[in-house]
Amino acid sequence: MNMMNLGLELVLVAFALVGYAGTGSSLAVARYRALDSGEVDLGMLGVAVMLWLFAAVCTTVAVGWLGVISLGVIAMWLSYVLMARQIGLFSIEVQAPTEPTLVRSGA
Repeated sequence: MNMMNLGLELVLVAFALVGYAGTGSSLAVARYRALDSGEVDLGMLGVAVMLWLFAAVCTTVAVGWLGVISLGVIAMWLSYVLMARQIGLFSIEVQAPTEPTLVRSGA
């Protein structure tokens, strides 16, 4: 019986991670559409709320309500950042460090 509970908890946490990832992605797409067209995309926000509720219920049943905070926030943030970068809301640019120049005083 104990192994069956562990398996159920793992499946619920996996479903929760999928729900949180979908929530973050939906929020990024909704923000992109709002910035692009100037109108709020209520459909995408509705999808985000629905996925978050599903993931929160799965997390609460599997590990408790603190799991929603500890697992959900991190998964949604990571998913949001990855999707926002993918669709072009922002980009990460890395510049090579500049070589320091030595200034010699005239003597």
